[in-house]
Amino acid sequence: MLHDDQTLLNSFERLFCVLEEESRNLKNIKSIHAERIRLWEKEIRAYARIFEDISLPARFILEHILELKHKGGQMAVEAENISQSFSNINDVQVEEFGVITIHTSNIRLSWRDNFYNYLLYPDKVELRTLDEKTAIKLFFSHVFGEQDVHRFSAVTSSEQLLYIHPVLQKLIDKNQE
Repeated sequence: MLHDDQTLLNSFERLFCVLEEESRNLKNIKSIHAERIRLWEKEIRAYARIFEDISLPARFILEHILELKHKGGQMAVEAENISQSFSNINDVQVEEFGVITIHTSNIRLSWRDNFYNYLLYPDKVELRTLDEKTAIKLFFSHVFGEQDVHRFSAVTSSEQLLYIHPVLQKLIDKNQE
């Protein structure tokens, strides 16, 4: 875990407990407002799974995608039968068993973290299945930020990282000096 992860995870857990209790209190109420509370409960659980259920390379990528989402950035996707140009990111979730789902304006992309390895470049990533028969490429409208690269410098020791671009490696090395 990274420096502030346990504090953030504890905060998500407290929020989840409150929302779970409120969902139970509202189980017989059919209202858009009650539905919204149930949705928040699911969202908080999904955010906590980012800390608990996925590898460091996957988390590094998701944190970048979440930043893009909140700053109006975009993402493009290339896979076997899918090609989507740059579009807005609507939602990012981590479901049970480390299943990562990204919703963009036109597609819903899902993969199970422990079935993939990662190749990191400044403005894109490539996800490859363990048998290397399938690949997914995610292209970003903004490069990985220097601060995020520093924060996730331990990504280089992950067994799921197959490649890191020299520019990113240089930023990591600069941080460790």
